Amino acid sequence: MLIGALMEDDVSLIMSKLMEKGYTEAQIKEKIRIKKESLMYDITTKGILSIIASEEGIALPGKEDLKINSLKEGMKDVNVLGRVSRKYSPKEFTRDDGSQGVVLNVIVSDKTGEIAVVFWDENAVKCSETVNRGDILKIIAGQVKGGMKGPQLYITSKSKIIINPEGIDESLLPDTSIVKSLKYERTRVAELNPGDKFKEIRGTIAKLYSVFFYDGCPTCLKKMDTSQKSFCKFCKLEVIPAKVVILDLGIDDSTGYIRASFFKDKAEKVLGVTADQIYQGVKSYLEKGFNLKNAGETYLSDNHYNLLGKEIVLTGNVAENEFIGSVFQAHNIFDIDLEEEIEMVLEAIGKEEMQ
Repeated sequence: MLIGALMEDDVSLIMSKLMEKGYTEAQIKEKIRIKKESLMYDITTKGILSIIASEEGIALPGKEDLKINSLKEGMKDVNVLGRVSRKYSPKEFTRDDGSQGVVLNVIVSDKTGEIAVVFWDENAVKCSETVNRGDILKIIAGQVKGGMKGPQLYITSKSKIIINPEGIDESLLPDTSIVKSLKYERTRVAELNPGDKFKEIRGTIAKLYSVFFYDGCPTCLKKMDTSQKSFCKFCKLEVIPAKVVILDLGIDDSTGYIRASFFKDKAEKVLGVTADQIYQGVKSYLEKGFNLKNAGETYLSDNHYNLLGKEIVLTGNVAENEFIGSVFQAHNIFDIDLEEEIEMVLEAIGKEEMQ
């Protein structure tokens, strides 16, 4: 349901729930006033109450946030919570009737996937001025349409956007440290040095090294003591160990070559399967008599050979390994986005012309 069409019963429910939490009617009115002043768009009082309900953890039927991987073409009035991982420049265009329009694409991610959020005209201009990479967006009443790269979430005249809403459980979203942002500097592989931080490289997967596992704490991810498999000495908690994946690949960008290491969910993202599926795959080779190193190598060769030659963008830091030299520790992985690459080239050309 649209927040502007909130039913009176829902209003009464929210008011009563807020009062159960200890708010007086005067305090609720003050929250409404403060929220209205802070929002990006004009919104009705009923709509603001819906937002406050979400921030206070008051669930209303039919208004739950959907996971990005559940969005399908044709869905309407969907609510989504995600973090901005990429933001493009607004594009002007001419409609068939001769009028001018503006469109802006923003990539929003949660822990299930990512989707392009499309803003039009006035909304595109507002978003361009107020939304930054790393921001959390609460999207209300979006519409899912098809695109060349899959579903896209359209912001219509009925949609509402909240930037960095309060009371959000950020554990449901990608961490800001792995969100691709402007702090990562695009660098050629040949120019990387041990100790470099917040670097971004674009290269081709040229070698499949191996994939390894260890039993780690599901909270801190540190290796568990084999003599105390149910107790994490770092968290001081009884836990059930989880399989933590480490994937090593070789990356080449024509200027140089570097070994890249992918940890946990980054390894799963590259291979496109879960840690448990990887573990079971490697285990099958161990049961055939392979040692751990050869089992990981053979598993990759037999099951993920198609990765060779794939071009990707990586962000991360460069570490020095005493045995193998420089290693690029990947913070995140992105498919090549031609629109973004073209923008980067044009920006570089513009800087050169100004010098």
